[in-house]
Amino acid sequence: MSALVAELAYAQRLGRCPERVRGSNPLEGTMFCQDCGRPSYCHLQTWLDELTSRFLLRLILPQKFELFFDSLLEKIFIFSGLASLRSDFTGSDIQMRSACFIEELKKRGAMVKALRGPAGYTNYFRVEMGGKIIRFENLPFADNAWVVDDKEKTKLYLRKGNFPIAEGKSFWFWQKKKACDFAMEKIGFPLVVKPRNGSVSRHVTTDIQTLEKLKKAVEWATIYSPAFIIEKFISRAFVYRATVIDFDYVACVKQVPANVVGDGMATIRELIDKKNSDPNRGGPHQKIVENETTDFLNVPKEGEVVFLQQDPFLKLGGDLIEMTPEVHPDNRNLFRQVAKFFNIRVVGIDFLARDISRSYKEQECAIIELNGAPCIELHHFPYSGAPQNVAKAVADLFFKYYL
Repeated sequence: MSALVAELAYAQRLGRCPERVRGSNPLEGTMFCQDCGRPSYCHLQTWLDELTSRFLLRLILPQKFELFFDSLLEKIFIFSGLASLRSDFTGSDIQMRSACFIEELKKRGAMVKALRGPAGYTNYFRVEMGGKIIRFENLPFADNAWVVDDKEKTKLYLRKGNFPIAEGKSFWFWQKKKACDFAMEKIGFPLVVKPRNGSVSRHVTTDIQTLEKLKKAVEWATIYSPAFIIEKFISRAFVYRATVIDFDYVACVKQVPANVVGDGMATIRELIDKKNSDPNRGGPHQKIVENETTDFLNVPKEGEVVFLQQDPFLKLGGDLIEMTPEVHPDNRNLFRQVAKFFNIRVVGIDFLARDISRSYKEQECAIIELNGAPCIELHHFPYSGAPQNVAKAVADLFFKYYL
């Protein structure tokens, strides 16, 4: 199915969905999944996506045919009144990664239009410049994204390329007992459980230390996908997101669990409110999610760091620290080699390590997943550190190969 069809269909579903209830738990049969940020019935779509990608042959057409069909579908949707192409959209109307990239295109004189469906703007865009028309979804150059977005295939390819990975294996939802037995006998605690497909750490459980929590983590993952992965968890390590453009340009941010730093006077509650109001937080999706076990009336000492979450996920309010200047040359080369191995010109690499300034050869580390449509805005809006203009590198790539 064309990316255009999928995007428009999803927009139509959102337009018909019931009112969202923030904070509802999908395990309790409610209408909203707080972990996914979407209606709970969208889990049906994620299940179908996984099943069709695994059991149906993927049709890969020559690029000129894909361009022809995308153009034809665009015209059909516009002619039928289901969608329209608009140039008056704002950055808040679309995903932030696309907004950063499009801003760079406009600086160079490009005319960009976004497809608007019944429920608002989609992630489908058309660029007009120099007599040419180019279409893309999210970001350009995602030709091999279907490979890297499959965590099982990614792990197999990484192993074939002798890249550092975490030991693990994929299972189906009917293999829950087999999966738990494998984890206990072959890997051992601590563990990570995650859906085989997905992004933004949806339905991922980390640092699992007991069989009971392992079983719950498996149940949680299979709500999102019929297939899941169990793998070794590397303790005392940070998640770094490296973005590689055109096999050369590398930017890297460190993801730190949600935290506040004491000043000796304010309570944890007051420190959270102050930090959440900081414009560098990057928007509502980076607001700190509170831990129920925290004593919010406690007054931390000056300089004392209080971690409010175990995981560094942005959806829980984690911090982004720009680390590009600190990346060890060996690690920088590793990221470039991964991009070349997968032959993908725009890719995000999630790298688990204790210190990005040390060579990966000298520490326990692992490449945990790749993303063919990376969130480049992470580098543009870090909580601390000098922002990196990754969108400019993507625009350079765009003009080099498309125009």
